[in-house]
Amino acid sequence: MKFFLVILLFALSVSFAQGPSYILGMRNSKYAYAGIQPFQSWGIAYENSVFAQDVELQYGRIALFYVFETTFGFSGSYAFFYGTRYNFDYYDFGAELDLKYNIHPKYLQIKGVLQPRYDSDAKEMLGYSILTQTMPLGEVGLFAGFKNLPEYRDVERRLFAGVAFETPHLKVLPEISTPVATNLATTRVSISFVYMNLI
Repeated sequence: MKFFLVILLFALSVSFAQGPSYILGMRNSKYAYAGIQPFQSWGIAYENSVFAQDVELQYGRIALFYVFETTFGFSGSYAFFYGTRYNFDYYDFGAELDLKYNIHPKYLQIKGVLQPRYDSDAKEMLGYSILTQTMPLGEVGLFAGFKNLPEYRDVERRLFAGVAFETPHLKVLPEISTPVATNLATTRVSISFVYMNLI
C-alpha cells in the first residue's frame, strides 16, 4: 500500500507543477480520495478509509478512470479499481460505470451506476444505483433513488434521498438511506462531496 501512496504523491506533485486537473473528496463519510486527471479524459485516483479502527484494518483502493460526454445529453465515467485492507486479509477489484442523462438540465436528471466487483471473501457481486434528481434552484436540488452498492463490503438494497448542492467546482451530497428488507435501525446519514479543478 505504501507503494501506491508514493505513486499518488509523485503524480500529485507533477500535476500541481504542470497544471492538470485534480479531484479531492469523500464518499459516504467513510472514504477520502484524491486524484489527478493529467489528460483531458483519463485520470488516476486513490481512496482510503477513515474508519475508527486500527491502521492495519484500514482499506485503500487505486483506480484508473475515464470521463466522457456526448451530444445527446449523456455524460459519465468508467473506472477500473483494485483495493485491499492494509493487513492484506482481503482484497477486491472490479469496474464501475457511472451515467447521467439530462432530460432537462434544471428540472429532471437520471443517474445510474453499475459496479461488477469481485471480493476475495464474498466472491462476485453486482452493485447498482439509480436515482432521479431535480435542481429547481440551479445550485440546490433534491434527489432520491434505490441502490445496493456496498457502503462497507456487503451488498444491501437501500432506499435513499438527499439534498444536492452543486457549483462548477464543488458538489456536496448529504443523504439518508434505509434498508428495504432489514432492520430500520441501520438507517444511515452520510455526506459525500467532491472538489474538482477541471481543465
